[in-house]
Amino acid sequence: MNNVIASDIQRLSQDAIVTMFELDASKFGEGILRFSPTSVDGNPVIFNGFEYQPFPIQAEGFEWSGSGTLPRPTLTMAAKDLFFLALVINSDDLVGCPITRIRTYRRYLDDGSTPNPQATFPPDHYVIERKASQSRTTLQFELSAKMDQQGRMIPARQVLRDTCTHRFRFWASNQWNYTGVTCPYTGPAMYEPSGAPTNDPAKAKCGKRLSDCKAHFGASATLPFYGFPGVGRV
Repeated sequence: MNNVIASDIQRLSQDAIVTMFELDASKFGEGILRFSPTSVDGNPVIFNGFEYQPFPIQAEGFEWSGSGTLPRPTLTMAAKDLFFLALVINSDDLVGCPITRIRTYRRYLDDGSTPNPQATFPPDHYVIERKASQSRTTLQFELSAKMDQQGRMIPARQVLRDTCTHRFRFWASNQWNYTGVTCPYTGPAMYEPSGAPTNDPAKAKCGKRLSDCKAHFGASATLPFYGFPGVGRV
């Protein structure tokens, strides 16, 4: 624990504690997302030069008992931000993304009376274990401590050598439907599952093979193939 914070917590009069979260979505191309359940006069919380956007969120279960199993905190978030909802849908519910909880006193924020980016409680490092529930108004995620990963399989999904597990777009109501789709392809070229070119969008489906990925994106392109073509056959 930072020495300044260690001294502060022994004071009889306590300043307000500000909580911030950092979600590392780099694996899905979105970098680090920063948010806080509080705001400063309606504006983002600014700490160590970073902005933490106000976001309705309820964090529970972070307490360590010192015995028994490690805590499995939950984050319950408002399902009102369309960008965040799209990210969850298109990024496997953010499973496996690291998330860090940062806490400090109000006066140590960048606009506080005594700004100090080093003055924090010990940060809590977790990963998103699963999306526990979703409704029209909320999303709830279950977290697990980074040290609580013993026995997990790497990678944390089935290894398929010749099959991509992305969800491809589909034709419905005379237009492309991208609901629940994870494959980033939006181009004009269309192919049947056999790999044959077609001009009929109703017949256009991805065959899920590496060759199909090359046909859609180009043989020399960086392919988003969601399989493991490099693994050997047993």
